[in-house]
Amino acid sequence: MSKHALINATAFETRLVITDDGRIDEVFIERTQTRSLVGNIYLGTVIRVLPAMGSVFIDIGRERSAFLSQSDIMPSIHQRQDEHSTQSKLDLRLFPKVGERIVVQVTKDEISTKGVRVTMHVALAGRYLVYLPTSPQSVGVSTRIGVKAHRNKLKAHLMALLDRTSLVGGVIARSTCKQAFDDETLVKMGECMQAELDHLCMLWADISQARTQASLQKAKHALLYQELPLAERALRDIITDDIKSVWIDDKTTYQQMLRASHTFMPSIASAIYHHDKPTTPLFAQSVPDKYHLSVPNIETQLADALLRRCPLPSGGYLIIEHTEAMTTIDVNTGSFVGQSKTNSQSKASMNVAYETNKEAVTAIARELKVRNISGIIILDFIDMDEPTHRQMVPDMLAQALKSDSATTNITQISKLGLIEMTRKRTRLSLSDELCVSCPTCHGTGRIKSLQTVAFEILRSLMSQLASNTSFKKPNVTIQVNQAVADHLSSHQDLSNLQKITNSSIHLSINTTYHQEQYVILVE
Repeated sequence: MSKHALINATAFETRLVITDDGRIDEVFIERTQTRSLVGNIYLGTVIRVLPAMGSVFIDIGRERSAFLSQSDIMPSIHQRQDEHSTQSKLDLRLFPKVGERIVVQVTKDEISTKGVRVTMHVALAGRYLVYLPTSPQSVGVSTRIGVKAHRNKLKAHLMALLDRTSLVGGVIARSTCKQAFDDETLVKMGECMQAELDHLCMLWADISQARTQASLQKAKHALLYQELPLAERALRDIITDDIKSVWIDDKTTYQQMLRASHTFMPSIASAIYHHDKPTTPLFAQSVPDKYHLSVPNIETQLADALLRRCPLPSGGYLIIEHTEAMTTIDVNTGSFVGQSKTNSQSKASMNVAYETNKEAVTAIARELKVRNISGIIILDFIDMDEPTHRQMVPDMLAQALKSDSATTNITQISKLGLIEMTRKRTRLSLSDELCVSCPTCHGTGRIKSLQTVAFEILRSLMSQLASNTSFKKPNVTIQVNQAVADHLSSHQDLSNLQKITNSSIHLSINTTYHQEQYVILVE
């Protein structure tokens, strides 16, 4: 396995891809004009409180008000200490008052007509730790570190760290700490944790100072902290220790990443390179994989990741369909007929189904990451009669998904060959990031056939002519696109209609019309 990070940075967009043996493993895109607000910290003013719905709306300077739910409200110190208050009284006292200024952090971007979602539980992330400056003093460990002994060791280390620094707030060890499984590694990582915690404390001090300054100026809202841009954030959240090199094609971004690496990931500083070949774009290069076979360049792979059909090595393929409720992935054998030498056709068919499903498991795990598919996902595998095969496919899928940073849950394969799974939604899918719904089909992926549109035009024309009370011979002009005009001209329906209605019908081609679009003018 050879993993690399490639960053294409321009003034309007930054694209980051992680490659594994030359093939895209993950894609991250950040556009300057639509940059995510998640992680930003604001001073906002409460403008509406709905206790019955557990909702608070806050003005943070955006067009739409930010939404704060009851679970994201941070109680004051005296509320935390008042153990004798009933739950109902505590809930009422918990809500901030209209006009009150509070500090909130964005946890979810705007969607459609909904404003951003925010929390009062501020979290400042480093590479190894998350500092919770507004929370009670506590320690925690990422749920992705599942070994109990490792978790206990990390908790003890973090508790000692808090005791030494007399820090106010909580600390959580991130999943990057999972390598600290022995005392020697933990000591080395502990030095990084200490330096990182000092950095996060200084960052919170700067945010607090900005809040004080905004309050002195009686500002109703203010941006106190803006999340790091994608290239620098990658060193903290995305780039892992198994990545061999980082290539950036923009010199300014390259220099920014070098500086950021000393804060977040000093070990990779020597593996950060500037791609200074403008005649050979970084994403236009073909990278050989571990078998020394040339795979498509990055731009081609990105284009392929938007297609509904995904080929499998042996000739099978996946069909990936997105709907409002879920994503479905259908596995097909395609041209794969297997290589079984047995005379039993049923056994050969069984082997083909199993082998295709095995390939599909690897491809599905990769496509989920590359396309960033999330929410409810239905996987339609090829039917397998062998019980051991039916058990092995879900097990292989679970194993393939272990490398996915997003939380996933899968069910056992059903009698119909279906596996239901969920993948946590953390950002937009690649399709949602790069595409919009087709203005012709409105996202259905289908349009009316030429014959259907032609018959629709004829029915509409007959209806209009039937209601025509003029004694003059009607003059009819039908404005359509070229393909529909050709279809109407090549059939007798239009000439027959002229005879029946005693009208003169002319076709006018409008090059701006799509296939379903037409206008009928009767004079």
